[in-house]
Amino acid sequence: MDQLQAAKTNLLLFLYGLVVALLLTGCELTQRPVPPTLTPEPTRTLPPLAVAVEVEENAIVVPIPIDPPSFNAYLNDTGYEALIGELVFGALAEIGPDGNYYPELAVDLPTLVNGGLSPDGRTVTWQLRPGILWSDGQPFTSADVRFTWQALRDSGIWAPGFDLITEIETPDQYTAVVRYRQFYPDYLIQFGGYGTGVLPAHHCGETNGMLFWDCNFEPVSTGPFVLSEWLPGVRLTFEPNPHYFVPERPLAKQLIIQIEGDPERRQRSLERGSAHLDLWPEEPEITRMQDSGTTLVYFTDAARYVLRLVLNVSAANQGDPTAPHPILSNPEVRRAISLSIDPGRLNAEVFAGRGRVVSTELYQFDCDLPPHQYDPGLGAALLDAQGWKIIDPNDPVRRCFGCGTAPDGTPLELESYTYLEFGEQMELAHRQIEQMLSEVGIKVNRKVVEGGRLWDTWADEGIELRGQFDMDLWDNGYFGLDPTVYLADMFDPRGIPTRTNPQAGLNVSRYRNPALGDIFDALYTPLPNNRRRALLCEVAIILNQDLPQIPLLALPDAYGISLDLRGIAPHIYDTVTWNAGDWQLVRPLDQ
Repeated sequence: MDQLQAAKTNLLLFLYGLVVALLLTGCELTQRPVPPTLTPEPTRTLPPLAVAVEVEENAIVVPIPIDPPSFNAYLNDTGYEALIGELVFGALAEIGPDGNYYPELAVDLPTLVNGGLSPDGRTVTWQLRPGILWSDGQPFTSADVRFTWQALRDSGIWAPGFDLITEIETPDQYTAVVRYRQFYPDYLIQFGGYGTGVLPAHHCGETNGMLFWDCNFEPVSTGPFVLSEWLPGVRLTFEPNPHYFVPERPLAKQLIIQIEGDPERRQRSLERGSAHLDLWPEEPEITRMQDSGTTLVYFTDAARYVLRLVLNVSAANQGDPTAPHPILSNPEVRRAISLSIDPGRLNAEVFAGRGRVVSTELYQFDCDLPPHQYDPGLGAALLDAQGWKIIDPNDPVRRCFGCGTAPDGTPLELESYTYLEFGEQMELAHRQIEQMLSEVGIKVNRKVVEGGRLWDTWADEGIELRGQFDMDLWDNGYFGLDPTVYLADMFDPRGIPTRTNPQAGLNVSRYRNPALGDIFDALYTPLPNNRRRALLCEVAIILNQDLPQIPLLALPDAYGISLDLRGIAPHIYDTVTWNAGDWQLVRPLDQ
């Protein structure tokens, strides 16, 4: 595959930079995978669409805006490496659209009942399906499971839960015994999830060189497809894995990932029938797709991403997490901000009513929490009571007069960031929030930056990690069924990044509630489902009271799907290609 040399040369610097960011922050990038803003390139001659591998008439074509960084979703989180990684890297277990785990490369799910999980939760024994082959004919064994962990460890690549593994034993080729330092709640998708899985020990190279492996671009497969060609800037072509262990799969004879940066052209390709799936479209493409008569727009239910205001309760720009914010350290001021924002209006006017108003990150758990309350009059009264008053009728901005957290005369003025890549809808939502808060005397200075600046490392002056902000508006969500790791990263008082420990976690609000530390300790032990759910709801109740973040809307993923494409089943627990082996084209003449 000589064509891949150009891809590796062009993409390796980007890959290196993003992985270095992961190494320095020790965090999982979980923001919404949205197409980046593309800078036009000089005109160049590209090979025609069918150069080395002929595109078949019934090929399934999925256009995306950029070349994926690689096949290795342990290294990046743009959404596109997960898309293609799922085609080739099988997982020990996954989560289906019904929200239940199912074994894939494993025989069964290890649990307390069947003995696969030890009583203390620190030992997990996986039994692998016998007889599975990689696409090059080599056997898939427990050595591949151990190699995957070793490579992440030796290359210094952080991935959820792998830092908790102390050893993986392989007593035989079909048994992998994973030993943890402490119980990992997401152990069932430790070797699976969003485009990740088990990597081939015989194919990839030295365990300390993951960043530079050729197999990041030239994978062998335990999945339904194999890569037959990568023409950078044009397409990736996949054909059936001759050794795929699922009988009579994949149904499609060819799957094309086509590189097309223009969202309108992607949408028109669906209308013409020359493409069959568009990922995460936004307006106005969504409306045009819905009116086309050839395309179904599918919205995931439940939604995965929660749009929220992140509030910094420490003094901005000081880097000292113990110094209180002169405005936002007061929980009653945070409550007033929440009361003054109408998420229903944001949903109707910005997101075409497609979101869901929420008052908690854990809205899917049905915790006993009141709905979001919009009452700007009450919000204004709270600000008055806390010493933030409008004294001069010609000055619409409140000022401190006895507020107790700032010098008298300090204006109630906040800098609020959001990220560029989301696009126009985020900008409109940000503007509306600015207007709503101005109506109760809060001045918001809106700023838009690239996500890389907002979420950069401590060493590279990351705005959030260093606490150089008052408020941020962005969307986030957790993969899998158990949000323990995700919540602990953002709200555990031990997860506050500092100059001496920038990798502590993602508690960028500098929020401290000692009760949460105790609850998270309990959640990091094996628990019955009802007890775990009760503890998670305790977290939700505390966050609803303290409001270090203000949840606003749960937003679904959107997909434009050709009416000719059958078998596709998008859901929130995995990337859309999770069941690509079941996809097929059924054109009207074929029915």
